Amino acid sequence: MWPPPFGQTIARFGSRDDPGGPLGSRKTSAPQDSKLPRRPARDSGRKTRGFPPGKPRVRPRAFPIPSPEPPPPTDRSLDVAWSFLRHSPIGVLAADREGRIVYLNPAASKLLGYEPEEVEGEASARIFRAPRGEGHVPPGACAVPEEAREVEVVARSGDILPIGLRLLPLEGRDGSLLGAVAVFQDLREQKAREEQWRRRDRLASLGALAAGVAHEIRNPLAGIGTSAQILKRRIGGGDPRGQFADLILEEVSRLDRIVESLLQFARPTTPRLARQSILPAIEKALLLVHELAVRQNVLLRVERADSIPDLYLDPDQILQVLLNVLMNALQALSRGGEILLTVGPARKPSAERGGLGRRATDRLAERRKGPPVDVLEVRIRDNGPGIPAAVKGRVFDPFFTTRTQGTGLGLSICQSIVREHGGSISIESVVGQGTTVILDLPLEKRHGDRRHNAR
Repeated sequence: MWPPPFGQTIARFGSRDDPGGPLGSRKTSAPQDSKLPRRPARDSGRKTRGFPPGKPRVRPRAFPIPSPEPPPPTDRSLDVAWSFLRHSPIGVLAADREGRIVYLNPAASKLLGYEPEEVEGEASARIFRAPRGEGHVPPGACAVPEEAREVEVVARSGDILPIGLRLLPLEGRDGSLLGAVAVFQDLREQKAREEQWRRRDRLASLGALAAGVAHEIRNPLAGIGTSAQILKRRIGGGDPRGQFADLILEEVSRLDRIVESLLQFARPTTPRLARQSILPAIEKALLLVHELAVRQNVLLRVERADSIPDLYLDPDQILQVLLNVLMNALQALSRGGEILLTVGPARKPSAERGGLGRRATDRLAERRKGPPVDVLEVRIRDNGPGIPAAVKGRVFDPFFTTRTQGTGLGLSICQSIVREHGGSISIESVVGQGTTVILDLPLEKRHGDRRHNAR
């Protein structure tokens, strides 16, 4: 029986006195009187402790070894912590057990709009709160670091800001819990970048769809136009039914323009760049819209710098952009007004050649600001009703329009053309004061690098 009763001697095997043991005798190759060294016999009288029958063995319990106390902070570590809190772009807000603010670093002060002196001792639920009113730092001590999460916070100005928040324990030098520390970061740029990527993905899908639709429509459209012309000749000029043939031809022409816009949006044409002045394109655009401006009682004014440098451009494509922007301004000034076009050199941060959103290599490219470069700035400003904020963010989206007669592709194509030139187009608008469209075209030839090094 194993284990043996408590105090019983365990049988020995292969000893000098009992070579066989309980298993019987064992034969060895060496005789008893062999002079080979023998293993010394063990003390057979020694007893081994056993366990009473039916009693389980009890294993010793393991106790955790306490970790040593962290050393007190040195002067250098305190300097590093203080420098981090002052210069870090991450906001830090510390609150005691009662939920009162005890510290606010400069980044948090800038984001929330409060000075550290005016919020010290204030309830964190009032300063650092969600849109529904609840505070993000509850009273009490934070025992362990919490997982990071995305929340919204109301700034002093009333703006609702998306932030990434994580709560950490606020400990004293002796290890006692004094409250909680909120570490947070502004997520507005990240959100805008994600929306830009989503928009480019949508543009890529729309571009492929538009190319397919335009190709399928163009062929039957040509057949309809040809049939309407033959029908008109057979009817004759005196027949009143001829007006229906004219109507068919007008609608076919309108649809053909839409199809052409779809193809231009889906397959941007490579600009034929040549170093020349932009002034002839500006003069031609103003000449083409002059008659419409006179009928609408709109004053066209031009201001130019003393010296206008030449740049690499495709005059036909730039003329298309200028005409589109001027026509949009005239449509906004249906009851009269003024359009001011200014042109001159400037130095601005370059727009890195990211994606247009309609090329396979451009779908996930990010447009970042690069080093300053010399550009030619063209501003077209009107004193019309302006663009509401909700509409302004979508004016470059394809097929988005607020007019019943528009296709919603004009500004999207303009943006494509300007970016193919390596430039940028932006809009500034104030409701009730007017809208300004800004074109920045680089003086250097930039689109060639983009063709070979798509990002």
